[in-house]
Amino acid sequence: MEEQLTKKKTNSIHKSTATLENKIKINSNLNQLVYVFFQLNRELFIEGKPFLDANTNDFVALICNNFVDKEGRKISPDTVRTILTPSKSDKRPKAHKRIDLDKML
Repeated sequence: MEEQLTKKKTNSIHKSTATLENKIKINSNLNQLVYVFFQLNRELFIEGKPFLDANTNDFVALICNNFVDKEGRKISPDTVRTILTPSKSDKRPKAHKRIDLDKML
């Protein structure tokens, strides 16, 4: 029984490590990446609809489940949620550090 418990713990550790290893590392500030998603949802429209049509919780999950910060650490859902909040413009990158999607598209 004890051997099974040890094996189960070991397997769950390997699974969480593999998950972190499979995430995409961002080499910019987190708010720069999150602002890209903000723009695609709230500022860039195609035929009157958002380029990416999802709610804040969907974007929080997408970012936190698929990326790690430049130090390889997990990304805080609360931080992402704050940056995505329309009234929290002070949490988004300053104009000179923004990734401007209008220039790319």
